[in-house]
Amino acid sequence: SSRSRVNSVVGACHRAALRLMLSGASPTMERGAALRSRSGSPPRRLGRDEGQAQNLVSQQKAELPKILRELEKHGRKCNCWIWWVFPTEMPGACDPIQSSVSRKNVPALFGEDSAEDVWQQVLEKICDLVEGEDGMKVIPGIDHGRIHFFLKLWKDLPDLPEWMQNVIVRLDKFPWPPR
Repeated sequence: SSRSRVNSVVGACHRAALRLMLSGASPTMERGAALRSRSGSPPRRLGRDEGQAQNLVSQQKAELPKILRELEKHGRKCNCWIWWVFPTEMPGACDPIQSSVSRKNVPALFGEDSAEDVWQQVLEKICDLVEGEDGMKVIPGIDHGRIHFFLKLWKDLPDLPEWMQNVIVRLDKFPWPPR
């Protein structure tokens, strides 16, 4: 059933995060070590904010069309992707690219070289689903805190496109707990 698939995916994310925490390693340390081991030296670094935004936009371009199809087909979130739709200042424990945003790099998520159009479609689809019969249950409870902190950050950002302001207003009507 789709519910057992969701539970197994969420369980796998939790197990991976727990292993990482118990090992004392950080996801970003592991990712950097893997990059060095392939090339022998660290990759050229973009500015921290610039690199984070660029990585997130690349991931959004690759994943958001699949996410939209998932939401349209199942009417709920079934896989691990919350970080790329609701980016915050903190990377998710299971996010393979450790994406995050800052007040400084948020503008890079909008405009010509971004995934803004499909991101808007995904966020508006989530709003429609949450406002529907199943309410907040269309997003697993483990992800509610991510939405809480997304709203907390994004509500206070200036100069957001009107569609994003509308998404924030729509989602902010629900009691997303800060787990």
